[in-house]
Amino acid sequence: MNKKTNHNLLLEMEEIKGLKLFLTLFYLFLIGYDFIYFYVFPYYTNQEIGLPAGGLDYWYHLLFVPILFISFNLIKRGKVHTVKYLYLFSYIVVDLINIFLIYYGTDINFATGNAAELVFIFFSSLFINKKFFWVTLTGIVSKYVAIGVVLFRFENVIEPISLYGLLAIISYILLTRFSSNLNAHLKVNDELRQAEQLATVGQIATSITHEIRNPLTSLKGLTQLQMEKHPEDIEYYQIMTHELERINSILDDLLVIGRPKQMVFEMNNLQELIEYVGSIMDYNRVEQAVEIFTEVEGNLPEVECNSTQIKQVLINIFKNGIEAMPAGGNLFVKVEKQKDDYIKITVTDEGDGISKENLELIGNPFHTTKSGGTGLGLMVSFKVIEEHRGEIYYDSEQEKGTTVTILLPIYQKRR
Repeated sequence: MNKKTNHNLLLEMEEIKGLKLFLTLFYLFLIGYDFIYFYVFPYYTNQEIGLPAGGLDYWYHLLFVPILFISFNLIKRGKVHTVKYLYLFSYIVVDLINIFLIYYGTDINFATGNAAELVFIFFSSLFINKKFFWVTLTGIVSKYVAIGVVLFRFENVIEPISLYGLLAIISYILLTRFSSNLNAHLKVNDELRQAEQLATVGQIATSITHEIRNPLTSLKGLTQLQMEKHPEDIEYYQIMTHELERINSILDDLLVIGRPKQMVFEMNNLQELIEYVGSIMDYNRVEQAVEIFTEVEGNLPEVECNSTQIKQVLINIFKNGIEAMPAGGNLFVKVEKQKDDYIKITVTDEGDGISKENLELIGNPFHTTKSGGTGLGLMVSFKVIEEHRGEIYYDSEQEKGTTVTILLPIYQKRR
C-alpha cells in the first residue's frame, strides 16, 4: 500500500467514526435544544409554552428523519463526505424556511439559532477537512446575512455572526493542530512500513546475489575473450561488458538500498548519458517499432551525478516507455535547464497509460503490472533520484500515454 492509499484509508476510517458522533450530537442538540428552549425553560419562567406559531412546527424536526435514512444509504455507497454537506445545506434551508414563516411580515421579537450550529462549527475541525470548515462558516454566516436582508433586522444578526466568527477562529486553530498531528502520525507509519519493505528486499537480495554473480563472472570472462578474437566487433562487446558491470552494480544497489551509502559524484554530460542509454535500448525500440526523439537544450551544463546510477534510472524509464507501446509509437525525451540550478528531464511515451490505482503504487517494492516483473526497477530508480537530492514524478492518463519528469540538481550540496 502506498502513502496516498494508506492516508486515504486511515482518513476514511476516522471520517466514519467522526460522522457517527456528528449524527448523534446533531440530533441530540437539534431536538434537545428546542425542547429545553421552548418547553422546559418557559415552564419554569411561566412564559408561553410551545413552538412559535406560523412556523414548520414539528415538521421542523421530522424533516430530518428521512435525511437520516438517506445518509445511511450514502454511507453504504461509500459517499461518506457527502453526508456532512447534506446535513449542512439541509439544516440551513429548513431553518431559513422556518424563520421566514414565523417572522416575515410580523413584529414578533426575533429569536433564532440552534445549538446544532455549534456542532457544524466544531465538527468542521474534528473532520480535519478545511474545505468543509470554510463551507460551514460561509453557509451559516450567509444564513444570518439573508435573514437580516429579508427581514430588515440587521441588529439582530450581528451578535450571532460575531459569535460564530469567534468560535470559527477557535475551530480553525483546532483544525490546524489536528491536521498537523495526523500528518505526523501518517508520516511515521509510512516510514516504518517503508523500512519493513526495504528490509525484506535486502534479505531477498542477499540470498540471490551470490548465485547471480557466479554466472556474471563467467559471462564477463567469455565476453572479453570474444572481444579479443573479434576486434572488428569491439564496439558491441564493450557495450556487453558495460552492461554486465551494470548488472553487478544493480546487485550492489539492492544490497544497500535499505541503508544510506556514500555515493561518488562526478561532472557528467547528460546528453552523452542519454545517447548511451539510447544505444543500449536500440534493439528493443527497433523490435517494437518505436522511434526515440531527443531534444536537448543548447549549452546545457554538466551535472554532478553518479553516471552509472543515472544510466540505470534512464534505462528503466526508457524500457518501461518502449514496453508500453507494443504496437509501436514515439518516445520523446527532452532535457532543459530549470531555475534554481536544476536540470529537467522529461520522457513521454504514447502508450496505453497507467490507471489511477497503479499510478499511486509506482515505486513500491514488488508492485508491478508486468508478468514476471519484480517491481524493484522503479523502486531503485526512486531511491537513486532521492540520493541525488532530486525529484521524480509520474503523470499518466489511460489511452493517452505517460510522462516521467526528473529534476536533478546541477551541483550536489555536501551533507
